[in-house]
Amino acid sequence: MKKIIITVQILVAVFIVVKVAAVSGIFGKGDIFTSGASIVRPAQAQSQAPDTQAAQTQEAQAADELPVPPKDALRDILAEQRDLATALASKKTELDERENLLRAEEERLLSLRREIVEKMTILKAQEDRLAAELDKVREDNIKRFKEMAKVYESTPPAKAGPMMEKLDTKTAAGITMNMKKDKAGALWAYLTPAKAVEITKEITKAGGFKSE
Repeated sequence: MKKIIITVQILVAVFIVVKVAAVSGIFGKGDIFTSGASIVRPAQAQSQAPDTQAAQTQEAQAADELPVPPKDALRDILAEQRDLATALASKKTELDERENLLRAEEERLLSLRREIVEKMTILKAQEDRLAAELDKVREDNIKRFKEMAKVYESTPPAKAGPMMEKLDTKTAAGITMNMKKDKAGALWAYLTPAKAVEITKEITKAGGFKSE
């Protein structure tokens, strides 16, 4: 359509030029038609352009007919896109930092857990060792108290009583608990009341006599 309009405009212009030239007598008749022909010829050549040129012209025309957004609107759209990209990048950075912090905290907790487990293992081993040592000490004490109890049982109460009076309460109680009750009773007759009370409290705390 645009090509036809251009051709018509050229023909009208040629007609006007020829008309003016004819009226003013500037050109001869032959020259007029020659000039007209020379002007018309490019128009005809243009009107006979190949299909590719016509297609390009139609595409250019279609492009010209597309609505062009105002420059301010384009700037606003670009600015919004830049702001959105900046916000997304900032959010991604924030999430990455949080992820790194959580990973570091998780690693710290795992390390603390391993440390606690190691300490608990060490403490359990120490507890078992101490328990074994206490059992050994208890067995040794019981063995020692039994041996001393036999000595006090074979000693006359009048002599064994003053000997026990000089012992510490825990030792005196341990010996008494491993003595036969009748032997221990005979020996207590030679103890002071205060010492007898102390030994009795220690025996009660320990759970009473161990043998008859």
